[in-house]
Amino acid sequence: MKMENQASKIRPAHRLASVSEYYFSKKLKEVAQMNAEGKNVISLGIGSPDMPPAEKTVQALCEAAKNPDGHGYMPYTGIPELRRAFAGWYKKWYGVELNPDTEIQPLIGSKEGILHITLAFVNPGEQVLIPNPGYPTYTSLSKILGAEVVNYDLKEENGWLPDFDELEKMDMSRVKLMWTNYPNMPTGANATPELYERLVDFA
Repeated sequence: MKMENQASKIRPAHRLASVSEYYFSKKLKEVAQMNAEGKNVISLGIGSPDMPPAEKTVQALCEAAKNPDGHGYMPYTGIPELRRAFAGWYKKWYGVELNPDTEIQPLIGSKEGILHITLAFVNPGEQVLIPNPGYPTYTSLSKILGAEVVNYDLKEENGWLPDFDELEKMDMSRVKLMWTNYPNMPTGANATPELYERLVDFA
């Protein structure tokens, strides 16, 4: 009992007061409850694979696990072969030339990138432009790091693209970062080359 009382004196950081349960965590609980009630819910949430990988993929993973030199820390920039493959993918699908040595940084996931970009550019109290609807992590990480969230609306009648006329009317004096992502999450809308040109001009 005494140990429980001592443990209860440990208080989390104040920044956690602004953090709510992760959006997809709540939705997965709702889906689980509906399935428990006998409803057959088809989840269109997180794109997690629902089938095993091909047998050749499994075999390649097993062989790689047997490599005695393959169990240390990876280079922070990823292995050269991986960065070159990323550059080749961008060239093939988007016609974009990227230097694999200086312009590609492999991540463990999008949240890592969003966190470190915000840490690198945004001071507490500065503003971040976040699309609505948009990826919930933009909002949650911005709040944790003490940034002020400013939403900009994506509307169906505008193809889920930013309304630059509306953005131009907003006070941007404290904005340090603007998040966009396409194919858009959650609408699935695609961007155009013209959108990226407009974004660069706007920035």
